[in-house]
Amino acid sequence: MQMNDNALDTADLAAVFSLEIAGRKVDGRTLAARAFKVIAGDLMDQLARSPKASEAVMIRQAATLSFLCDRDTARLMAGETFDEENYRRNAQALGAVLIKLGMAAKSRDVTKGGSKATDPFADAINGSWTSSAYRKQPVRSVDS
Repeated sequence: MQMNDNALDTADLAAVFSLEIAGRKVDGRTLAARAFKVIAGDLMDQLARSPKASEAVMIRQAATLSFLCDRDTARLMAGETFDEENYRRNAQALGAVLIKLGMAAKSRDVTKGGSKATDPFADAINGSWTSSAYRKQPVRSVDS
């Protein structure tokens, strides 16, 4: 997490980092909690404003999903086994949360039907191309 002159104040950070689960405050000194705080802080820096309550919830969700994806990536790099399908679900959910926060672009249709731009080179080739198989050729007799 980068701290600069425009850094969010501690009240904003406290809104995201104060986790209570089942009425019990989570200890923020563990390695996992510190990694979570770095990820959430970076997301808040990217948001670049005080988060609304709903955004604070989504930042916590994104930080949690990012932590889980990072954990599985570390397992992969160490040659350990991990649940690949669970990783895919976490990565997909993370993408959706980041899109909702406005921190990632939505996927777009890249098929020909979805493209608005033209390719002048391809258009020139397609426009000038004709197949000799489709041209009518005069039929010659064998006797002539």
